[in-house]
Amino acid sequence: MHKPHHHLHFLRNKELNELYISVAIKSFALSMISIFIPIFLLKLDYSLVNVLIFYAILNATHLLFTIPAAKISSKYGFKHSIFFSIPILIIFYLALYTLEQIHWPIYLLAVVFGISNALYWIGYHIDFSKFSDKEDRSKEIGIAKVASSVFQVLGPIVGGLILTFIGFHAVFITVSVLLVASAIPLFFSKDVHQPFNFSVKEIFRGQKIKDTLTFIGHGIESGVSSVIWPIFIFFTILNNFTTLGLISSLSLLFSLFFVFIVGKFSDVRRRPVLKIGVFLNTIIWGIRFFVKTTFQVFIVDSFYGVSQTLISIPFDALSYDKANKSNIVKFILFREIVIQAGRVVLFLIMTVFATLTVSFLFGGAGSILYLFF
Repeated sequence: MHKPHHHLHFLRNKELNELYISVAIKSFALSMISIFIPIFLLKLDYSLVNVLIFYAILNATHLLFTIPAAKISSKYGFKHSIFFSIPILIIFYLALYTLEQIHWPIYLLAVVFGISNALYWIGYHIDFSKFSDKEDRSKEIGIAKVASSVFQVLGPIVGGLILTFIGFHAVFITVSVLLVASAIPLFFSKDVHQPFNFSVKEIFRGQKIKDTLTFIGHGIESGVSSVIWPIFIFFTILNNFTTLGLISSLSLLFSLFFVFIVGKFSDVRRRPVLKIGVFLNTIIWGIRFFVKTTFQVFIVDSFYGVSQTLISIPFDALSYDKANKSNIVKFILFREIVIQAGRVVLFLIMTVFATLTVSFLFGGAGSILYLFF
């Protein structure tokens, strides 16, 4: 009789249900408009160094604004923090849309994007840490990832249709409305405040070096996969936005099949699942040196989707476990600051290398650092 009760837990967790709906709407909105930003900037004749510095500034801003974001969350509530990130994000996309005509300083755009990210992710991670259930945490993270990924697959199709038959202005208005709508479900229940009553120095006091190394590794690996890899495959193999979008969508669909399986096993044995993901992920970064064709990109990205599922679900679950064992706000701040520092270091280092493939070594090394968690 216990089992049905166990599964109905998800339906009764009102705060998480609100977060799932919000994540789904926001993912749908962003996937409609998010033609890979680094490629977009390169197409506007910004240099690769300019683009890498853009991302270094973006992540440095995220890092520096993490503490103010936490104080805003503490004063107004975590859901309000997520809400405050939305108009700032809309301003960023508006500036990006008019960049070719107005020539905004792209580093200023990076600052705006970084502030929005800090407000959103601090609110999101603290909210999830507080309301997810330890026994079901991996399954709950899996549901959030499915909600996000399903709509990330659908978004480019809808956005493309609107763009083709109506125009970009209609896409921008639609995305802006959806971004605002994504915050509405969060306020179906009362917002939550968590006191911010410690100094900046205390954020790092008592934190384990193993956790620090893992978060640095996560920052480096995710930076390579989300920014440098798309640039590499677009300009050296694909040279086509449609093909790039199609491969991304198909790879996401492939990884979705594993989400609930991984979530189920990760609730029982988090670290063994994480280790399997690390092993597979490290091999994939090695294989990427030899990718030459569109079909090979699809195969490698599909397996990468699986390895990321094996890593991200237990990694997030373990992060939230650790947060709940200490001060939630303090640990999430530590996590966000170190992850962003890892990305800043990656992008600055890559400005001195002539070839993007060097970053694959950093991706593999970053993957290995998950083993310290």
